[in-house]
Amino acid sequence: MAKVTLTNQADFAGTYGAAENPVTFSSNQVSTTIIQGLTATKTADKEFWVDGPLLYTIRIQNSSGDTFSKGVLKDTLDSIVTLDTTFGVKINDSATSDFTFNGGVLSVNLPDMADGGTLTVTFQVIQTTP
Repeated sequence: MAKVTLTNQADFAGTYGAAENPVTFSSNQVSTTIIQGLTATKTADKEFWVDGPLLYTIRIQNSSGDTFSKGVLKDTLDSIVTLDTTFGVKINDSATSDFTFNGGVLSVNLPDMADGGTLTVTFQVIQTTP
């Protein structure tokens, strides 16, 4: 898997106070790991939603050069919706029971995905009664 670490900090220069003393300083340094070749796209089946279920689709693609394994998808849902347990969760159009929904967070254990593979996770939400 192509893994790249991006390191960055911000540098500042200017004057300080009434005497306009020159000053330079730097922020803390942050590091972010970039996993090249893994992408995820989430879509909804409705742009405007009044009632009934709303279907979410999350498509994960792997072109990293390696197998993506032990993947877990976590999706924090808005408090005005809940998971439609009648529909459940599907991976590549097959129902799965390998998920939890607690405290508004849907957590789905994903099967291993070889390089060049795609997984499609679908689930429905319904509006909660105010």
